Amino acid sequence: MTYAELKLLWRNKLSAVYDEDECDNLFYLTCYFLKEWGRSRVLFEKDTVLNQDDKKHFNEILKSLVTNKPIQYIFGETEFYGLKFKIDDDVLIPRPETEELVDWVVKDYMGKRNIKFLDIGTGSGCIAVSLAKNMIHPEAYAMDIMPQALTVAEINARELNVNLNLLKADIFELADVVVDEQFDLIISNPPYILESESATMHPNVLFFEPHSALFVTNNDPLQFYKSIADFALLNLKNGGWLYFETHEIYNEKVKQLLESKGFFKVEIKKDLQNKPRFIKALLQ
Repeated sequence: MTYAELKLLWRNKLSAVYDEDECDNLFYLTCYFLKEWGRSRVLFEKDTVLNQDDKKHFNEILKSLVTNKPIQYIFGETEFYGLKFKIDDDVLIPRPETEELVDWVVKDYMGKRNIKFLDIGTGSGCIAVSLAKNMIHPEAYAMDIMPQALTVAEINARELNVNLNLLKADIFELADVVVDEQFDLIISNPPYILESESATMHPNVLFFEPHSALFVTNNDPLQFYKSIADFALLNLKNGGWLYFETHEIYNEKVKQLLESKGFFKVEIKKDLQNKPRFIKALLQ
């Protein structure tokens, strides 16, 4: 079988799951993962016959893709903010929107030194590690309730040469707790998808990604924002900032929540799709 024939096979096998462009994209991503071939090299090698090892590896990945398993979990890695992160099905796959949140913070803190920050609900550690890699001598802390997630975050911090202080805690139990460290910055991308939206989600998200990192109840979608804001009131330094990623449909409600709790300069920022996605607020 040649690579051109293999590409057609992938289109055929995956057509019930993905459209043609996405089938081709998954094929090219796999070529890069297995062979380190970019698209031009794949086109150049289109008439090359696969050896038995390559054929076996491509078929193994294809079998997993047919089940709707996300390619990031199959590869065990993904790219985020220019860095390569290890991931598994204990953590959420990092999204491009979250890269925009990280970029907002990086630009706001450009040139500042020794920033002490906390990432709440760290998962793979993509936010905390990316910030630490792009700040000058930061003190980086990352919190999660799931020990499996903290293990993944620890691996990523070690492989990307970042000193990350890991905290296992349930944010719902910390609203009245003052920790030993006072932070310049607290950031979080908490669960914010309504349970009612699950019916419209793609199976590769619904059946494989951890629901605890995705969904909130319909009757209290702001529950994480409330608890994190209360924690921030006690554990941010005066002049410290709180950053959130939010759902576009209740971004304004999060803004009102923060203002009601006494935060200042609450700012909403739109993502690249022009949806209100991010919020920052000042504690004075």
